[in-house]
Amino acid sequence: MARIAKQVQSGFMHGIKSLFAIQSVPRPLSLIVICSFFMAMPLMAGVLAGYPEVGLTTCVGSLLGLYGASFTPGYRASALLKMLLPFAGAYILGLVTQQNLAASAFFLGLVAVIAIYLALYKRMRPPAGFFFIMVCCLSKTHPVALSDIPVIAGAFLAGSLMVTVAVYLHDLITVKDKPQIEAGPSQPFWQLAIAVKALVVGGTVGGSYYFASVGGIDNPYWVSITVAAILQGQRMTDFWQRSLHRATGTALGMLLATGIFAFSPSPLVLIILLFVLAFTIEMLIAKNYALACIFITPLTVILAHTASIESGADMLILARMIDVLIGAGFALVAGGVLKALPVEYR
Repeated sequence: MARIAKQVQSGFMHGIKSLFAIQSVPRPLSLIVICSFFMAMPLMAGVLAGYPEVGLTTCVGSLLGLYGASFTPGYRASALLKMLLPFAGAYILGLVTQQNLAASAFFLGLVAVIAIYLALYKRMRPPAGFFFIMVCCLSKTHPVALSDIPVIAGAFLAGSLMVTVAVYLHDLITVKDKPQIEAGPSQPFWQLAIAVKALVVGGTVGGSYYFASVGGIDNPYWVSITVAAILQGQRMTDFWQRSLHRATGTALGMLLATGIFAFSPSPLVLIILLFVLAFTIEMLIAKNYALACIFITPLTVILAHTASIESGADMLILARMIDVLIGAGFALVAGGVLKALPVEYR
């Protein structure tokens, strides 16, 4: 018991120190500006055309651009193109199953299993499989009739395709000499260690959504997003650290979101905010996760179309913090399960 208590204390202190640590990870400024612009622009087009919901869905689809900076210059667009259909598939699965809780939770878990497995197999850098899970969660915040799903799915695909084209044009102009990529050692597609982690994470993501919904939480997707964010870590120390980062960043982020919506921002202001938030997240997410969470929170609130906040700031912050703490609890239990299993995972 003493050893476990010491590990917990050590992990907590490491997490406190990491709140203030800034990692030196270069991010291409021009690419971030372009991806942020093409995330905000669809909302403007939707507002001007009189279809803000369609514009908002296109914005969600353009989240694919947040992966651009993680890939090798000159190969970014081709990598995003390979991810386009699976990314849309995660969102569409969420739309199709949103009326049935059991199916919704199951397919959210399935999306998480596939996203985590492929991200680990491909050794993807952050955000890895996170945004695949996030868009599946966000699809549950937009009630859509079955007859309207093709239109909404088309808008989502349009956002992803648009940002992919923008990344292609960016690299075509800025990358003069494409670096040669050396093929790494081949590895079998099926790997037990990766499968174990993917199944545990996916089961926790889907299960947390189901139980949060049954428990009457207004926005159960927030619990699942928290689980997915925390379980990107590789060790229990990482889980403790990400739990602390997520809770701290979300608390400050909800303060920011509440301050923003207290002024009843116009669509034009929301468009500008989408650009600023997306830009800031891209600059920070690989450098300091807690700081990035401060801006991910209001971005998620905007994309979930919950701008009409009627409750007070204190109630809103309390509700989101409860969601995050519940999600952190699920994630830490899953982390303990992973640690206890006789399988070493990457």
